[in-house]
Amino acid sequence: MASSKRPNPKGKTAPAPQAQKGSLRYGMRKSTSNIDLDAVKTKVDRAVVEKVKQLTDNHRFSEFFVQPEDMKAAVADLQRDLCDVPVVGLDGDVTDPFKKIESFDNLSRDDKDLIWRCLAVVRQSFHRADGVCELNPIGGYQWNMNWKHTRAEIDQVLEAARLLHLGPEETADAILASIFSDSVKNRKNFITHNVDGAYGAAEVLLKLLNSGIDDRIKRVERVAQAVREHQIAPPEFMARAIVIMLCKKLKIAPFDPRVLKALTPQSPSSGERATLTRIYEKVSDPFNRQHLTTDCRRIKFTDEERALLGMLDITDWWVPHPCNSDARIAHAVIAGDHSINYNHPEGFAKIALIRGPDTEAIFEDPTVHSSLDSAVVSFSDSFRVLLPEVQPMAMAGLRRTQAAVERVVTIMRELFNGVVVGPVETKTTGADKIAAAIKKAHDKRPELFVIDNTHVYDTSRGFAERAIERVSMILQEWLDTSGEIPFTPKGAVPDEPGFAKLPFWNCALKYPDRDANGAMNLDSLSELERKQFKFAGLIRDIAVELLRAEQWIY
Repeated sequence: MASSKRPNPKGKTAPAPQAQKGSLRYGMRKSTSNIDLDAVKTKVDRAVVEKVKQLTDNHRFSEFFVQPEDMKAAVADLQRDLCDVPVVGLDGDVTDPFKKIESFDNLSRDDKDLIWRCLAVVRQSFHRADGVCELNPIGGYQWNMNWKHTRAEIDQVLEAARLLHLGPEETADAILASIFSDSVKNRKNFITHNVDGAYGAAEVLLKLLNSGIDDRIKRVERVAQAVREHQIAPPEFMARAIVIMLCKKLKIAPFDPRVLKALTPQSPSSGERATLTRIYEKVSDPFNRQHLTTDCRRIKFTDEERALLGMLDITDWWVPHPCNSDARIAHAVIAGDHSINYNHPEGFAKIALIRGPDTEAIFEDPTVHSSLDSAVVSFSDSFRVLLPEVQPMAMAGLRRTQAAVERVVTIMRELFNGVVVGPVETKTTGADKIAAAIKKAHDKRPELFVIDNTHVYDTSRGFAERAIERVSMILQEWLDTSGEIPFTPKGAVPDEPGFAKLPFWNCALKYPDRDANGAMNLDSLSELERKQFKFAGLIRDIAVELLRAEQWIY
């Protein structure tokens, strides 16, 4: 396990509420879960102390994951939050994850309560990290993406656990691993967030589990292992991301490792590029036993490969190889994550959020369509590591999601492609623009919007209305502060027939230069390009809102 000290999300420590009275066994205080060394008398107890330190990386996330002062109220808030997450219930009707899991007989009462308490703790940590409040109800990166992804993913993990015929405690462990899999994910630890999530899972579960310390540690180890192992998918995407990030660290030009791999052994290549190619080959093919340790738990890297991976704080790459029976817990998490990411409107919304303007350099897509297309590419990549039992679940959502994306793109086309010869000054409001775009989309593509009433639920109408209202607000704020949509004016580029050009929509977005540390230099853009770069973020936000409204249409 990695031992390097990386900062907590957002690089700051969240304020912890005052410590509660009372203590758990072996002196684990409820405020931090630390072990009281002065109270430890035996070698066995000291071994427990060291094991707990190892599982939590010396309690690195103790101040990030703080138990709510009123757990009952926190779970009630969570239950209300989950009402906004539509899922297909065990009886085939649409419900929410809280009601669905509560109605699932193959989970004990204690494990259901444990799931809600853990989810409440994680929700509060996201809430606190992003400063969500009445003045900032939308939140930022973690709340708007990771939390909303997590609350939808737990349902699909439950479905995967059913297909894999997991036992009651295994099913609960898979849901718990899902809860913590992205719990400390941020822009800086994208490639190692699984390891940090495992430490966070241990920190919380060691406090909340009611069993004896030995049983508690065994269960924490199972959940933490599944959290670490979920990172393998999509394998080729992860391998490519590692190579791109290392090329940047090494200050060498990015290259396609598949090309170098195809060269003969006699072909000249730099040592670093050859090592990067081997890393790519191993990470992109995680079930190949030739690449794995004897127990098939981790990829077996050479000293040269480890030296480069250490530049990204990667010490191990964990693998849930199908030959290990307990890896099925991780596979339930991987299948649930896959389903939400690539078979679900929420997943496409998440993919859009992590790509485009103001994200990492490796995600600088030319248009929002490229961002959405990347989800389709990743579907095939991730699908190859799914177990056969859960592959039907992965396939089932494709048609629904494709229809959802087509409806969203059709509406946005009418919103942004309404100008043919150049932008025209208008006095319409944001609400007028989105209402007109929806009407035109319905008129031009009525077949996309004719949906059997049995598949549109009463709650969906309110949710869709709120999404459209948020889109109106996004557009209105832009119109009030920055004027009209920043199309490229006629004459700025060679005249072309058709729609006026809007970067990140129907032509490539110009990204600012980056310095050696990866920071963007907006001064490298012209005034118009800066305006278009800012509006590109709104194009993405509009796509996200409309995609999330599609969750309620089955």
